[in-house]
Amino acid sequence: MNSERTSEKTKAPAVDHSVMILDLLAATSYPMTLSEICDATGISPATGHRVINALLHHQLVAQDPSRKKSYCIGSRIFQISSTIYNKQSLIPYFYPIAEILKNEIHKTIFLCVPIGNKVVVVTKIDGASGANFNLYVGKTMALHEAASGKIILAMRDEDSWQGYLADELGLAPENKGVKGVMAELGRAHRLGYATSNGAPEQGVSCIAAPVLNLRNEPIAAISAAISSDTLSPQEARRYSKNLVQAARQLSSRVV
Repeated sequence: MNSERTSEKTKAPAVDHSVMILDLLAATSYPMTLSEICDATGISPATGHRVINALLHHQLVAQDPSRKKSYCIGSRIFQISSTIYNKQSLIPYFYPIAEILKNEIHKTIFLCVPIGNKVVVVTKIDGASGANFNLYVGKTMALHEAASGKIILAMRDEDSWQGYLADELGLAPENKGVKGVMAELGRAHRLGYATSNGAPEQGVSCIAAPVLNLRNEPIAAISAAISSDTLSPQEARRYSKNLVQAARQLSSRVV
């Protein structure tokens, strides 16, 4: 059994445990069971059960339907974060732009933002196809796994690419795998969009374009999900025109 984390604690252990669990779920790319949460945090199962139930009651944590008895970040977190995010006016501007994009390409449209070495789905507009993707609001993915994360990473400088690969994957610059990822990021940077095939979910391909601030720094990405394991270059080019245009429109709203 793991011992409790030695990070600095307050005199309110219930709050400390809640924060530890929320931090863990926000940083993890998949829903976690109570046992996995307790193993990762060092919180006892009895305490973990009480805290999880309280977080469920307040909708700060939710049960994930795709994995039995597992938990992910809850809707209330995103209600709070959306209120904060609204100060920068991204989400309100996203909806009309995404609605037009959805009608043009007939796909589900997502707005994703980077948090550390992860990318998080913060809101979406469902397409008319009714396809059931496991890309829910709150879904957290590593930057290199998702099209949205790839394009956010690609729009940063090459030093950031190498730093990410070293920190997240433990890959040194001379590693053969690094050269392939660097080439993919370079291609995404030149094209202005990135794709992912069958990742992070089998049977789904995604394409994403960056939302940039006034300093040309990536602060978000607009992505579309396609029901296919493989997105051909021809399909990617066809979808990219509308997607890049939508991302530029949203970028123009950033202050």
